[in-house]
Amino acid sequence: MPYPVQTPTVVNITLAVVDTEYYYALPSSTREFRFRCRTLFDTRYSFVTGKVATPTSPWLVLQAGSDYYSDNNDLTDKTIYFATDEAGTIVELEIWV
Repeated sequence: MPYPVQTPTVVNITLAVVDTEYYYALPSSTREFRFRCRTLFDTRYSFVTGKVATPTSPWLVLQAGSDYYSDNNDLTDKTIYFATDEAGTIVELEIWV
């Protein structure tokens, strides 16, 4: 049975340059994470590098005003990549270890 998550971490990632890949490596023992765009713009994301700056499959879109979450997973050593069409987009990332 998975242990309950206990330690929250909040990270704000500013996507300052349009069509540029930004990334965040999830900490060891990450069990859950959520992210949303504070500035209400669509945000491209992927779990594979080199896919979001110039959109190339596989990538996904987090629609403005939506949240993405992943829970009850072993996310150790996973990295998430972000890009946007709007300079200054801020991604709020909430991580539970």
